[in-house]
Amino acid sequence: HVAARCGSLQPFFVMDVAAIERRLEVLRLILPRVRPNYAVACNADPVLARVLSNNLDVNFEVSNSAELELASMYVEPSRSVFCSHLMTRKSIKNAAFAGCRTFVVENEKQLTDVTNAAPDAEIILAVCLPYFAGEVPYGCSVEELEEILDMAHLLGANVTGIHLELGVRATLEDYISALHDARSILNTANDKFLSVRHVSLGNLVIPTGLDGTVNEEFITFCDSLNRVISDLFEPHIHFSASIGRFLVTNAFTLCTNVIGKREMDAKFITNDDFDDGIGFVYQTNDGIFGSFGCKQMDINPLCKPLELGDDTEEKHQLHFGTILGPTLDRTDVAQRLMKSRQLRIGEWLVWEQMGAFTIPVDSEHSVPPVYYYSGKECWQKLVNKDEQRRSPSPSASDNEDIGSDGEGGYASSCEDSETETILEPVIEEVNEF
Repeated sequence: HVAARCGSLQPFFVMDVAAIERRLEVLRLILPRVRPNYAVACNADPVLARVLSNNLDVNFEVSNSAELELASMYVEPSRSVFCSHLMTRKSIKNAAFAGCRTFVVENEKQLTDVTNAAPDAEIILAVCLPYFAGEVPYGCSVEELEEILDMAHLLGANVTGIHLELGVRATLEDYISALHDARSILNTANDKFLSVRHVSLGNLVIPTGLDGTVNEEFITFCDSLNRVISDLFEPHIHFSASIGRFLVTNAFTLCTNVIGKREMDAKFITNDDFDDGIGFVYQTNDGIFGSFGCKQMDINPLCKPLELGDDTEEKHQLHFGTILGPTLDRTDVAQRLMKSRQLRIGEWLVWEQMGAFTIPVDSEHSVPPVYYYSGKECWQKLVNKDEQRRSPSPSASDNEDIGSDGEGGYASSCEDSETETILEPVIEEVNEF
């Protein structure tokens, strides 16, 4: 619908606004003791930030001044958590000056710097457990932990919690082990007269189906965490986790255009001499230096041609292909291998599950515009929630940039207000997850 009416061949995103609310509701229902945090670095779309800001149980994790500035536009400073692998004394002072009151630290120096810059701030101590399953460790080692707790007691630091980052390959068994370790750490902290009452599970890796949908594995994962939390921790111990990937991955779809094409033997594309016939190398107008930078975060998007009318794949022979980005750099590969009918230059490609790590706060490359849609009933609920949070007696101007076409459908572009009315109503099934 958008591709047919946008009047341009430039790439664009489509965001399912209601999908964010639906996923938050599911998490509240199935993980009731885990408060959701959102890392701004996951996706810095301003409408997304505004939708999340209207959910008062969602805190924003920021790692630099640009992310803190974006978060401050939509939430109170008390809802920002400063969490960075590259935390410096200057960045701590800037965050404290901006009103941030929660900091995640990983060593004695950062602990001292935060205590000096913001004596009343809540400090969360990051701990790197031995079974960390990521690329870059974050947090102090278990061996360093007791020494840092002693320093916190000596300084009178307001250490209120611990942060356990397990990495993108963490399993359910890893999280269960981490919760048992967290119980031991809290006991140690209490022995040193520190009131530690908060456990952050870091970037929580929530299992879903291949298409990003909630499945039985998701239910089992959450039920297991709930049982361990209930068995090990008193009701006054609070939990949180950064669930950005789970929230936004399925909410965004990217559309790009085929701008180049070359035919060659299929065996050169598949690296298999037994693959006969021809294949195609396509070039599209977004790549690794733009929206597909998400590939650096273990995300491998897959595309399909946008079928308009009766031009379906069943009517055509299928060919192997590779999709390159616009620069033709050897690393600029959007999709290494695909199989589809022969594509034409000018055709649209649809990339689903493109919400995570595709829209940065600041980028050297232009970010494609975003179009937003939602069911009528859900959209009105979002507008009402926005009005209630922003003002006891909101004015009409509060909702102008949310975008309504006045005919029951809702869509807008983040480029300028004039494009908000070019789309016909886009309606979805509100109850669909």
